[in-house]
Amino acid sequence: MQRTNKKVQTAVLWLETVFAVFVIISVIIGGVELFQYVRIILFAQPPDIYNMFRDMLGYLLLLVIGLELALMLIRHTPGSVIEVMFFAIARKILIYTNETYEFLIGVVALAGLFAIRRFLFVPKISDIGGTTLSAATPVKDANRIIGSHIPEDLANTLGGVIAHLAEAYEENIEVGKNFHIADVNMQVVAVTGGLIEKIKVDKLDTQIS
Repeated sequence: MQRTNKKVQTAVLWLETVFAVFVIISVIIGGVELFQYVRIILFAQPPDIYNMFRDMLGYLLLLVIGLELALMLIRHTPGSVIEVMFFAIARKILIYTNETYEFLIGVVALAGLFAIRRFLFVPKISDIGGTTLSAATPVKDANRIIGSHIPEDLANTLGGVIAHLAEAYEENIEVGKNFHIADVNMQVVAVTGGLIEKIKVDKLDTQIS
């Protein structure tokens, strides 16, 4: 049963990666339309330039949201979800807001997202059985999300930190393997093709001086 669950998890990860690639390809194809907007703006009359420029900015921000969505599918971090919402709300405020109260609601929504990211990530996520993150998560982001003190000079990502520890202690990297560093315990959750995909990070009670 456990082997079947791992296969299903691996299949889901691959599907999400494929979907992310599709999104990126769609954004690249859609980027060609930006040149069409530029061409139209160059030959547009003054009353129409504002509307065309506004439409171009809305389209550009939509492409950016697509890229952030692709990152969300790959990273699997709470921060990536918040970033997608940031851009979506910013697009609404900058392009499609006409009334003052709509602008104020958008500002409050952005402030709420900042508050969630600043105050709620650690107590709501890391205390419940650890936090499962993508191996590609930057160490700096992991420390911010979990409230840990993983050294940032060992590697750029969590996967790189585990690879460094495995090499230093001559350990094999396999599912279920635990690696302790600073004030966290990192457990390998998923490995695909010899590459680490998922890591469960548990904050320990060790006091860092």
